[in-house]
Amino acid sequence: MFCATNAHHKIYSPKVEEGRQSLEWRGHFNSDSSDSLNKSYHQVLETEYSWNNFWQTEIEFHISDKSETPLDWEKTEFQNQLQFLDSKYLASAIYFSYNFNTSNGKGDEIEYKFLNEFSSENLKFITNFIFEKQVGNSASGSTEFSLSNYLEINKKLFSQLKIGVIQFSEFGKLSDFKTFQNQEHQIGFLINKEFQVDEYEFELALGYLNGVTKEASNNSLIWNFELEF
Repeated sequence: MFCATNAHHKIYSPKVEEGRQSLEWRGHFNSDSSDSLNKSYHQVLETEYSWNNFWQTEIEFHISDKSETPLDWEKTEFQNQLQFLDSKYLASAIYFSYNFNTSNGKGDEIEYKFLNEFSSENLKFITNFIFEKQVGNSASGSTEFSLSNYLEINKKLFSQLKIGVIQFSEFGKLSDFKTFQNQEHQIGFLINKEFQVDEYEFELALGYLNGVTKEASNNSLIWNFELEF
């Protein structure tokens, strides 16, 4: 599921399904009044595999196009997720990623997250607490904190579509939070459709995000296409 503004607009479910293997293409496109963000976009190619019912590994390749750079292979992420709680109403996991940055002037990154999913008969709420720290000779700054949330109505609507509210926030460095207008906050909606062709499962999601603060992109179109086999 769905995490420029927020790195790649994906919200991670803590749930791990043994034997699950998938390929994913997702990204976002910005429309903004500032030249630095307008028409910039970010794409991610990802593959993942669940080794058992609590451990999942992912590899992501990030490609971006910003005003100050041409099309750029920005970074490669190696991720592991461990689910430690799976009850009727609550699932939780921890996530760790080492990100190899190929962008000039930036150090590699260590990223860790606390993932939660609260479920009921009618609603599902997923929240990700995200901490990111640069490492290596080019590293700068302290640990940064972000928060992502997704609220989905479990009932399917209009030709088996699901709809939800999605939100991304970047607060800045833990040692020195920015003022609200200098933080990055976006909120919007996501429409999701799942279907199956033979033994292959497909998921298509399209969404829109509106910038709440001046540092966030005014408008972002987000998408996610996933093939599970």
